[in-house]
Amino acid sequence: MDSNGKRYLKDFLGAMAAYTLTVPLSIRLLRGHEHTALGYALAFLAIIPSAFALWAFLRYFQGLDELQRRIQFEAVAFSFLGTCLITLTWAFQQNAGLPRFDVSWGAPLLIFLWGIGVGIAKRSYQ
Repeated sequence: MDSNGKRYLKDFLGAMAAYTLTVPLSIRLLRGHEHTALGYALAFLAIIPSAFALWAFLRYFQGLDELQRRIQFEAVAFSFLGTCLITLTWAFQQNAGLPRFDVSWGAPLLIFLWGIGVGIAKRSYQ
């Protein structure tokens, strides 16, 4: 693994460790403070390490060579378009009786499809 990858791994894992700690803490502290300014601030706690994880990826992306950037770009495009298609399909299917789509599943869906997109893009450049 090159230095860019090592830095990304260190930064990303640190952000995820903080996320793992802040989510249960935020949920616990939020009890009794729903629909208040303090409640909204407490609910925001887990977003801070998430932002650091995104920042780590952006730094990683900037350190990639042209081919790796193209692969990542194609993967993100696949993820974006796939998420659009799935969520729109689900939205229309709700009219037929499917349960409501919880927006908190949007980010995991994007990340999952991004992983698939990386695999597809890498295969096309072999």
